[in-house]
Amino acid sequence: MDTSVERETGPLTFGVEIEVFLPVLKAPENKSIEKPLEFPANDWYEKNCVFYTKEDGRKIPVVKDDVQVSKEARQAIWNELLELFKETMEKPDCRGAKPDLRVMTAETEHPRQTFNPGHKEQQANASAADKKLDLDPNVLGKFVDGHYEVYDSWTVCQDGSGSWYPGVDGDLFQPSKVPPIGPRGYSWFSIEIKSKVYKDLDLFERDLKKVCDRIRSRFLVSINCGRKYNRSSTHVHVGRSGKWDPNDEDLPFNLLEAKKMATAMYMLEPALMTLHAPWKRHYHRYAAGLRGYTYLEGFCEQERTPEVDWKTEFVGLGPFDPKPGLGDKAYTRNNFRLDDHQQQLMESFSPIAKSPYPAAMGMIWGADDMTKLAWLLSCREGARRGIFALHGLVRTKEGVIGSRNLNTVEFRHMHGSLDVQDIMNWVRIIEKVVSSSITESDRSYEEFLRLISGDAKGIAGILKGMGLKLSIKSAEQVAAETSPPQILVGREEREDIWRRKGSLMFLSKPDGS
Repeated sequence: MDTSVERETGPLTFGVEIEVFLPVLKAPENKSIEKPLEFPANDWYEKNCVFYTKEDGRKIPVVKDDVQVSKEARQAIWNELLELFKETMEKPDCRGAKPDLRVMTAETEHPRQTFNPGHKEQQANASAADKKLDLDPNVLGKFVDGHYEVYDSWTVCQDGSGSWYPGVDGDLFQPSKVPPIGPRGYSWFSIEIKSKVYKDLDLFERDLKKVCDRIRSRFLVSINCGRKYNRSSTHVHVGRSGKWDPNDEDLPFNLLEAKKMATAMYMLEPALMTLHAPWKRHYHRYAAGLRGYTYLEGFCEQERTPEVDWKTEFVGLGPFDPKPGLGDKAYTRNNFRLDDHQQQLMESFSPIAKSPYPAAMGMIWGADDMTKLAWLLSCREGARRGIFALHGLVRTKEGVIGSRNLNTVEFRHMHGSLDVQDIMNWVRIIEKVVSSSITESDRSYEEFLRLISGDAKGIAGILKGMGLKLSIKSAEQVAAETSPPQILVGREEREDIWRRKGSLMFLSKPDGS
């Protein structure tokens, strides 16, 4: 750590990552189109696209080349799609309008650590469509006011891990990945939308509404057509403004503040998950719940039922194929035993001392550094980020945990969404948890825990305890909106079925139509 760097912290900062599915349609051989990607006339869609209706008017991109068998064709379509999303997000849908948001495109959701000179040569040899992409800016850049410069603008990027091209020619997909639902002739591209960093939640909501409304107005996008691990999610990042060395593991949040957040999120998890898609409660591989498929819960299970091999079994998920990783044996239960000071500190908060989960609380408060705590809360397959991830607060430690060191805490609970109110409700709940956990007053934090603890309170009681007045959807409505439409086996290829199911697969326009 560079001790010469000034250390000061300011208000919390917020950002969001949203994944959505976009279908593309391969033009039939006898219905050829001229360009690699087009939006033909209305009558073309009426004859060839089961999802098109005059009343809705939104069109699925039609592609000339077969993206299912050609990587080159896929990349060309990626480039076109990202530019279309950029143009849509950055300005109002009116002729001659000027951009009112700064948006860049990127070929990957993960910014590079440093500038890659090879991209200049790549752009020199690229096609005209390729050259539209802002490849060079996709670098973290300088660390300014608590975040990297790349997050000074919105970004739209390709998310290859969630895309599906039937009959793909490469090794992009593992056997565990299942294609999205849908008729033949369609491939699915997963688009990731990343916001800039915001301090002001009202400004964040204003810009988020612009982005969500503009995308839903122009594109037929889906958040519920994925299956198994090919599903869309919304991730919220919380950081802090200020000045410090980004490699300082005491900032933006110190170990005590991280333990307080983890404690609150553990207590709240059952109620909070009623706000999100039912499948997120069992999405163990890429967003393991704190009370689910984490090392923390594994150690708890080991104490409750020592005869169970917690590395290969998990109650509630049924049979699944575990994917062990290098970090799985980094620590043992003994690494999280409370010493006298840790126990005294934990028990100074009455709701924790009286918690019905003494083993979990003891291990959270028994972690003696941020890396151990981040590992403990990780998915027990290679220490992947769990539903509440502290990976952004630590540096990569080989054989233990990997990190992009973004200096944020990541909340991975939510399903994919372009519903501004749903997203902002979730952000405001997170803000309340984090702000209550970083208060200098131990009494204030203890009072916060007292108001939210107790699984029987339910989400309404918890929101009341937080002092939040939010209009939230029922668990039943959330389930209906996020579950894929049911298609009987053997009827998947009937066009009349898909014409009727289209309204259940794609998000409506902002006006509800």
